[in-house]
Amino acid sequence: MDKTLLVLGAGPDQIPGIVKAKEMGIYTIVLDGNPDAAGKEFADEFHIVSIKHMQQIEDFIKTRLKRRVDGVIAFGVDIPSIIAQTADMLNVNFTIPLASAQLSEDKFSSKEFMKKHKIAIPKYHLVNNVEDIRTFIENNDLPVVIKPVDNSASRGISYTNDIENIESFYNYALEFSNQKKVQVEKYLPGPQISTESFVINGEIHNIGFADRNYTQMQRFLPNIIEDGGDLPSLHMQEKHKNQLKHYLEIIAKELNIHNGVIKGDIVLYNDDLYIIEFALRLSGGNFSTVEIPYSTGVDFLKIAIKLHLNLEVFEDELKQTKNAFISLRYKFLEEESGGLITEIELPRGDQNIILSNFHARVGERVGEKTTDHAKRLGFVIAKGNDRDDAISNAQKFLDKVKISFE
Repeated sequence: MDKTLLVLGAGPDQIPGIVKAKEMGIYTIVLDGNPDAAGKEFADEFHIVSIKHMQQIEDFIKTRLKRRVDGVIAFGVDIPSIIAQTADMLNVNFTIPLASAQLSEDKFSSKEFMKKHKIAIPKYHLVNNVEDIRTFIENNDLPVVIKPVDNSASRGISYTNDIENIESFYNYALEFSNQKKVQVEKYLPGPQISTESFVINGEIHNIGFADRNYTQMQRFLPNIIEDGGDLPSLHMQEKHKNQLKHYLEIIAKELNIHNGVIKGDIVLYNDDLYIIEFALRLSGGNFSTVEIPYSTGVDFLKIAIKLHLNLEVFEDELKQTKNAFISLRYKFLEEESGGLITEIELPRGDQNIILSNFHARVGERVGEKTTDHAKRLGFVIAKGNDRDDAISNAQKFLDKVKISFE
């Protein structure tokens, strides 16, 4: 395939995407600010460029790029606006318009957009002080979630079922907001599900559903920490899939998205589907790169790459050929003593393990509390004969992980 793909990011989460592009015969130019990025060795070209600084990308394109680029993509990196800007600069933006990408990155703007178009969402309000939060609680009751409007991976987010610490929660969210904007939302109890869908020629194709695991939620409060998830979903019934498709059709139409990816965080409350957030990008955490392909048989990355290169996607590529049970679980700081890591020993030879990786490294000093998703120590993805078997296999692996501290 005589195509060149510019890939933004070369961390561990990006490796499957780079490898998939290579399998497709595509020439890969990969950028990352880390000179020792894990995906470096898989790229045809690797350049040290920060993918979160548009000026560095622009300088690279103007002074160091030697090939014509046919598409721009990022795998599991929360930078839809930068993807769109880079693709616009190269005149190869076949997926998400820049204005739509920018709207999706702001939790308040995206909520306002969904409210305007009658998409079911939790009640919310942009707050300027603690009194605004009190007023929201008086009108909508507890519990609520207090969050920055412009961050990800659960950074700066607090859940509360009382009003005692709302000032500290407000300041905590403010600390993690570049815009210094904070939002309060009504917390809706019910199963939460990660979704991943394609827009192809304006039509929605819902591909992946993972039941998010919050069984340990009390352990991490007031932070909201997800401990992996399970496929296939137990909770997404045909009714909910139709509701999601309807809402995503509205999002795609109103945001002028003819081809692309929409990632969703949803909750089923009183048997109706509510969208908590949506993102116009491929998900991270191995959902799009490993879990969906293994569980469904759909070559998710291949399709995403084709969309970003403006190549035709055929109907048979979207068909689910498997329904395999898999489980993702994490290792947490709370399970260890904390301190300077001197050794990490992972179990070997377990045929039920699809993938495992640890973000924590020997020589790194870690604390004793997980405050956001980036602070989880590592993960495992396991398969099983059924859901319980997959969960058990994942937990057995994590129980055998040995971490030594100094």
